Amino acid sequence: MNATVVYELAGSYFGGTSSRPVPAKLVVADDRLRVIAGDDLLAGPLPLAEIVVSSRLGNTPRMLRFADGASFETAGNATVDRLLAGQGRRHGLVHRLESSLRYVLVGLLVTIAFVWGGVRYGIPALAEATAFALPEAASRQIGEGVLELLDDDLLFPSELTAEEQARLRQRFVPMIAASGLPIRLEFRKAARELGANAFALPSGTVVFTDQLVKLAEHDEELLGVLAHEIGHIDRRHGLRQVLQSSALGLLTMTVTGDVSSVSSLIAAIPAILTQLGYSRDFEYEADDFAAELMANHRIDAAQLGTMLMRLEDALRKCPEVERCADPERGWTTYLSTHPPTTERLQRLTKR
Repeated sequence: MNATVVYELAGSYFGGTSSRPVPAKLVVADDRLRVIAGDDLLAGPLPLAEIVVSSRLGNTPRMLRFADGASFETAGNATVDRLLAGQGRRHGLVHRLESSLRYVLVGLLVTIAFVWGGVRYGIPALAEATAFALPEAASRQIGEGVLELLDDDLLFPSELTAEEQARLRQRFVPMIAASGLPIRLEFRKAARELGANAFALPSGTVVFTDQLVKLAEHDEELLGVLAHEIGHIDRRHGLRQVLQSSALGLLTMTVTGDVSSVSSLIAAIPAILTQLGYSRDFEYEADDFAAELMANHRIDAAQLGTMLMRLEDALRKCPEVERCADPERGWTTYLSTHPPTTERLQRLTKR
């Protein structure tokens, strides 16, 4: 006569009407299950065949669920496996997959490819579709107040004469009118951190710094810069950048957890570099838009290239050592939000 095999498991019992765990012991004998806490019988006897057992995943606790909604949680995975084997019940698909090194490696490669594809192509495509689906008022709201913030720190009243500002505004009118966009021009003297520069805000405001105006030798060079900035506004790059940054930030927090920790910051570096890549894509797109707009006004796209070279030369001659580093060499090029000037010149030359 065979002796009865008795299995015992320590764990926590959850009644069907309460989420409060009760320390208990699960006893299985003759394929019937009981849950005991001291001298109290909490559940059973129940046929083991009617119990739903969660699939094993590493060493995480298992849940044994009863028909009345109650459940028993235990970390005794080895004992649970023997119980299931005695009834001919196999492990779930998840456990079989994670127990195979080959499947784990394949899963890791698929996950990496999926995440990379989503970050590199999925997020930009989704941001672009969303940006153009939103009304223009959304871009204006994002841009509102930005110029005021810049005026408090990095920008100052322009020192260009009123006559020079009026002349440039009049010179820019045909190109602005042809764009069909509500462009507003502003002239400012920039702090040293900005220097010779121009930028477009999502609201449709284009800012030229005094240093950039003085750097140009011909109006056509400034028209090339204006066409480039109009491209940023037309393609809603500001709104798309906000959407992409938000999506990447959410993804980074989901994957790395606490972004305030050092390890999380290190893990976030690839996402930061990817975001800089998005900026370079926007610059190329704005350059292509500018070349077409300039051609419509019979202006050679090389004028924009000439202005870019002037900016490049000004950067190399700047007094701060860290800003005078050759932007065409080493890792500084990759960390730049703008593409290398030589690459942009090649594209403009082809156009």
